Amino acid sequence: MRNFPAANQLGITLIELIFTLAIVAVLASLSAPALGNLIQRGHSRSAHDMLVGSLNLARMSSVSTHRETIVCPSSDHASCADGIWWQRGWIVFEDANQNNRRDEDEPLLQVVDAQPGIAIATSSGRKFVRYRPDGSASGTDLTYTICDRRGASEATAVVVSNPGRVRDARPDPARAAAACAGLGR
Repeated sequence: MRNFPAANQLGITLIELIFTLAIVAVLASLSAPALGNLIQRGHSRSAHDMLVGSLNLARMSSVSTHRETIVCPSSDHASCADGIWWQRGWIVFEDANQNNRRDEDEPLLQVVDAQPGIAIATSSGRKFVRYRPDGSASGTDLTYTICDRRGASEATAVVVSNPGRVRDARPDPARAAAACAGLGR
């Protein structure tokens, strides 16, 4: 029987492998919640940015074409839905005849798909945004509350003012809780 020097032996023992796997398992279990929060924050931020982008597109289009433009919730990507929930998607279109709904001959400027894992709610009084040719948004201020699975404490809000300006805000706790109740709708 020949003895080989220790330097020539390659491999690990079973005990070393078990300890390594245990350390990896502990580190993975500690980082999983943080990774989940990071992913949720990314989805929420993406929905927020798409909403703000759609509102800005509608405002710019209205000013440049001198026609009224509407942003409204839509689950079928063709017509406005009657409700306060926007997570199923929304559309931007020119409302040439000013009847507050999209007709076949009116240009569809943008379609945004559903936002899974996100709830987006408006106040019950205003269900869509209408931009006038001067860039203003008719009606009262409209607040969108955006919530994800992290809960009401992490909810954000987007406010559209009467002059048409879009800005970020912190939602009041009642609106945040109401929006978070819409997760899964």
